[in-house]
Amino acid sequence: MRVAAKGGVPTGVSTRLQLDEGHVRGPCDTARTGWVGAHRSLPRAGWRGALPSHPCGECATSRCVWTGLLLLVALAAGEPLEDARESFAAGRYTEAEQQALQAPPSGAALYLVGLARFRLGRPAEALEALEAAGHASDGPEPDAWNFNRGACLYALGRFAEAEEAFARVREGAPLARVAWINAGFAAFDAGAPDRATQWAERASPDASTAEALQVEELRALLSPAVNEGDEAYRQGLASFDASRFDEARAHFLRAAERQPDSGRARLMAGASAWRLGSRAEAREDLTAALALTLTPLDRATAYQYLDLISFGLRSSGPSLWVSASVGPGFDSNVLQVGVAARDVSGANADVVTASPFAEASVGITARFRLSDRLFAALSYGGSQRAYSESSVRDYSLQLHRATAAAEWEASRRVRVGFLAGGDIFFTGLADFRGLQASVNANAWLAWDETEHTSTRLDLGAAGKDGIGEEFAYLTGPRLDATLSQEWRLGRASITAWYRYRQDRIGTLEQSFTSEDTTLVSQTYVIPFGFTGHAVGASSRWQPLPWLTASLDADVEWRRYLEDNALRVVTAGGATETWDVRRRHDTRFVLIPSVSARLSSHLRLTARYELLVNRSNIDTRLTDDDPAACEGAEHLCHAYDATNGNYEKHGVMLQLEAVW
Repeated sequence: MRVAAKGGVPTGVSTRLQLDEGHVRGPCDTARTGWVGAHRSLPRAGWRGALPSHPCGECATSRCVWTGLLLLVALAAGEPLEDARESFAAGRYTEAEQQALQAPPSGAALYLVGLARFRLGRPAEALEALEAAGHASDGPEPDAWNFNRGACLYALGRFAEAEEAFARVREGAPLARVAWINAGFAAFDAGAPDRATQWAERASPDASTAEALQVEELRALLSPAVNEGDEAYRQGLASFDASRFDEARAHFLRAAERQPDSGRARLMAGASAWRLGSRAEAREDLTAALALTLTPLDRATAYQYLDLISFGLRSSGPSLWVSASVGPGFDSNVLQVGVAARDVSGANADVVTASPFAEASVGITARFRLSDRLFAALSYGGSQRAYSESSVRDYSLQLHRATAAAEWEASRRVRVGFLAGGDIFFTGLADFRGLQASVNANAWLAWDETEHTSTRLDLGAAGKDGIGEEFAYLTGPRLDATLSQEWRLGRASITAWYRYRQDRIGTLEQSFTSEDTTLVSQTYVIPFGFTGHAVGASSRWQPLPWLTASLDADVEWRRYLEDNALRVVTAGGATETWDVRRRHDTRFVLIPSVSARLSSHLRLTARYELLVNRSNIDTRLTDDDPAACEGAEHLCHAYDATNGNYEKHGVMLQLEAVW
């Protein structure tokens, strides 16, 4: 379940705001903008009840998804309707109507005709098509059908009939509570405020945050609050409902001047400014509103708007998320980047290092408002990646991670945060066993210089423990310091960063019997601890409300803390150390991804990963002086432990469900 919609927009107190762009009270369809519009006393064309989803919206809220999925199922039943469906999804409603009419008669075709006609502003003809669809043998699901009939009847001004249609949506259906709220509006417009009150009372218990705010809108119509009689405020509401937000804000500010003791007009001025993209003005209005008289619901609404124009933990608002994902992938070079012990010959051409894999993950995140300036989050995530190729199956990884974080707004533009957490890794499938456990702590200081830029300093420390003797070399502390700068512009953002890291884990020693008769044994000394400097950038762009693209890139320069070497025992019993070399690597990482929101709960992500590693440790490298291999120190790449120059390509397709 989700307690508060992450992508949601707060509902205004006595006006009819909605969630997600395009969501107004009306029939549901499969278009990405969601709800198509019918609303009391509002223009039928061009009205948008809300803004785009919040920038962090991994999953936007869309109550019409359930109905849309039913429509998709119906459309999928007949191939001739495919063109009509595509036209409808692209917003070509006239073309969609004609194509659906030319398809073989069916309930699905008539249903699409009705939705297209409603989009074209012809509710009477839309109702006729929906009625015919409802009487077809393959008619639509009754709850969605009644809901959409109600919207058409409402648009025609047949409010009593609209109320009756909304009332037929069965309790327990995904659209039920929204239908009850709409029934209340229809009853109010039909001149039956008592019935409207009953609908509001029925919809109120167990309502989500978004639904509760809409219930309050209905109640505000039934019991106008103090100061709503002000003509400037009424004009502001009319302008707001018509999406003339600049005009609405001017009216609300004038109303606030006339009624300086009430915060409602100032709250609506802030809501108008937010819809205009004027974050600074919105913050000023909302902060002023909170200092005035507000009802508890008004105050909660003001805080929700402030959350949306804030950064850090607060930007997501109080919420509870549960997610699960699954998907296939392919890794071209598993062994080169694995952390488990491996035979030093694992990179030779005879060993298969590429493998398909399957990955599944689950997660839960809860965010809390502890006070006006203090916010907290608890999270757990678990994932399992299983490789199918037998030669790398033992490198399959399972991860469990839990964190607790808190962030305090020390001042208007300064945030201070702390995070504590723990990780535990397991490896293998048939030989499943512990790999590494760690505890970590991070602190950060963020300065939001403007509404479009933020600078942040992160400091982190972790203590890692390799589980069992096999992985003891993975034990040690890690220290991080990261400085980042973020730029935000509309639906796009980019963050550039620098990181210093000390990873002081241990050294792996791998011994094997030498084929050289002059040697009794050979032991490779392979240090894993390093100091690294990295620079990178992360960008995110949301060209459409349902589509997100991201690109991450970084370069890291690693210098290892101890020398790589080959320790040998000769036939004469002497111990010698050969090929002593301090390793240094340069790593380049590039990760583009594209994510599409399929519904309010489903998201499909495609990701590609490129890792290029360049190192001075590589058995394939040629020595400048071939005689070095015969010298006392045997400083020769032929004695290196592994091949440190490699590329890794990874692709993955992930289907994620979020509640």
